[in-house]
Amino acid sequence: MAADLLYEIGVEEIPANAVLPALAQLEAFVGEGLDRLRLGYGQIATYGTPRRLAIVVKDVDDCQEDVVEEIKGPPAHAAFDAQGNPAQAAAGFARSRGVELSDLEVRTVDEGEWVFARVSRPGQPATEVLPQLLKQATEQLSFPKTMWWAEVGFRFARPLRWLVALLGEQLLDLEIAGVRATQTTRGHRVLGTDSIEVDHPGRYMDLLEANGVVADHRRRREMIVQQATELAATRGGRPRIDPDVLTEVNFLVEYPTCVIGSFDAEYLQLPHEVIVTVLQGHQKAFAVENEQGNLAPNFIAVTNADSAAADTVCSGWEKVIVPRLDDVQFYYEQDMGQPLAERREALKRVTFMEKLGTLYDQSERLVKLTSWLAEYLDEVSDSEAQTARRAAELAKCDQVTMMVRDGKLGEVLQGVIGGYYARDSGESQAVATAISEQYLPAQPGDSIPTTPAGRMLSLADKMDHLAACFRLGEIPRGSADPYALRRRATGVIEIVRQTGYHFPLSAFIQQSLESLPVPPDDSSLVPTSQAASRLQDLFAERLQAVWEQGGVDYDICRAVLATDWDDIAEANARGQLLAQLRNSQPELFIRLVTAAERPARIARSENIPEAAEVDTSLFEHPMESRLLEEFAGIRDEVETLLEDKPPDWAQVAALLAGLLPVIHQYFEDVMVMIEDEALSRNRLTLLRDIDELFLRLADFLEIVQSSE
Repeated sequence: MAADLLYEIGVEEIPANAVLPALAQLEAFVGEGLDRLRLGYGQIATYGTPRRLAIVVKDVDDCQEDVVEEIKGPPAHAAFDAQGNPAQAAAGFARSRGVELSDLEVRTVDEGEWVFARVSRPGQPATEVLPQLLKQATEQLSFPKTMWWAEVGFRFARPLRWLVALLGEQLLDLEIAGVRATQTTRGHRVLGTDSIEVDHPGRYMDLLEANGVVADHRRRREMIVQQATELAATRGGRPRIDPDVLTEVNFLVEYPTCVIGSFDAEYLQLPHEVIVTVLQGHQKAFAVENEQGNLAPNFIAVTNADSAAADTVCSGWEKVIVPRLDDVQFYYEQDMGQPLAERREALKRVTFMEKLGTLYDQSERLVKLTSWLAEYLDEVSDSEAQTARRAAELAKCDQVTMMVRDGKLGEVLQGVIGGYYARDSGESQAVATAISEQYLPAQPGDSIPTTPAGRMLSLADKMDHLAACFRLGEIPRGSADPYALRRRATGVIEIVRQTGYHFPLSAFIQQSLESLPVPPDDSSLVPTSQAASRLQDLFAERLQAVWEQGGVDYDICRAVLATDWDDIAEANARGQLLAQLRNSQPELFIRLVTAAERPARIARSENIPEAAEVDTSLFEHPMESRLLEEFAGIRDEVETLLEDKPPDWAQVAALLAGLLPVIHQYFEDVMVMIEDEALSRNRLTLLRDIDELFLRLADFLEIVQSSE
């Protein structure tokens, strides 16, 4: 027999950003727990609102499966005497396992003959084991911030108010932090009742909806999008729905009702990013745009109130939004009263980071770093390099404007508003664009800057910030990354991957670290060499994460990172090629790995000196000359290919794989490790040279070959 399981945790309003992660954890904990308890089950679904976390599991078995365990006891010679009669050890083992002496078996295993007992354990009813599982799952839930109840030793996002735990129609005996599970849930604070009896899990959703709660957050999301779209269409437009804002408002309401409001069209003279930031960042409302994609003087808000109160709610929203737009209009007009370049002097009064100078100092470093990059990047023209340097000078000037100094606005608009101010101050559009793009990509999925100057400025800004934090010892640890350093490193990698920019990462890191100011007392700072090493490790970690997220196998990541990967664009091309070969040309991939492995295993174990050279006068077997000849020819072709930017790595791989027949024959005909040390070292030197050529592509000893 099977029945549906319903478990609902009723709470005070949980922060919107904590609901989805909590539901994912709850599903994982319950699913893993049911497997561990040997309870069969069907589909699992989770539901969340600001006031409840719920899970419904279909067709949970009403009883655990019986289990038979085979338990190893004492050695046979200790359990039975020479005549086969049971000794004290056998009797004690049988008694401890609840079996008869006659049920013991002697088996031969690797260690010899041992006594075994087969112990049957009948399954317990689900109603007896589920309460503990649900209690543990609840107590294991983690949140960004929690409250602590010392008297009961319980930690949770918000206070528990009720629990519902049903298996079919049967109430489970469960209590957490002094709250006992019942069959009573609660409806919407305004639209429903405060006491709803749930007689069966199958009626849970309908009972809630009849009381003003759409428990399925996926359906609420669809309702919001549909209502917003329909309302915007009444004004001849469409909603501009930001996914993050949509997720947030979805978990601020239990029954969504959208309303459409308006503001004076005069505000549309402000930069549209400013208006959108006010609507989304402060009021969690959606902007409305016309068919041409331009903002309209409207917004759409999502309420948790009765639709009959829509007009009143909308009026209240307008009374908040309009004054906020007045504020930003005042900021904008005041900021425009001074050219952006004239604000640069004020950066000398703003600290960048403790012990590491001011924002003015940082802008000077950005000029140096963009100039350094321009020297390496053949793709960048002199005019683009000049644009990047000018943008670097002005990049941080918006930090001392009223718009950016307004906390919530500045967090979103820094850089963007600086681009507007630069253009309106008479700077070129190219400089303004670079300034506006300096923080891109800021989040996963963001586009990279669209211009060479913007890309160089973004690379310089990210690396300068990384260098400063690592010099101060502020490095990511575990899940803690308060300065978003992993994201900045990933941003550097994404720009390089998408542009193919070639420059030495280690030199860029070193240049960034050496550009930082050295305070009179720098004993508390991490030594430059140590900071550089740690920063290099971070980039290796992030590069592997980016590759694996893109479908590159972990062993290919390690194979590339075990070689010289200082040129990220080149390393990325090698990793992508190997992943493609493994998936689309597996025979070539296997040939490549096989050709590389044997020379590498033998040569590396002997540590041949770097200065050692092959002496052809010591060749005794024709295969030695043949291997050297074929290898030298391919090496010359590979070196020629590597001179191209970018190299044709597919052709390099094909050439290297072509060495397999001669390498195979060489090892068939020639004994490398012989008593004559001079001959042996000469042969090892040739194999070392071959290994070094393969290392130009990857360290193939890191590749995990399938056993099939």
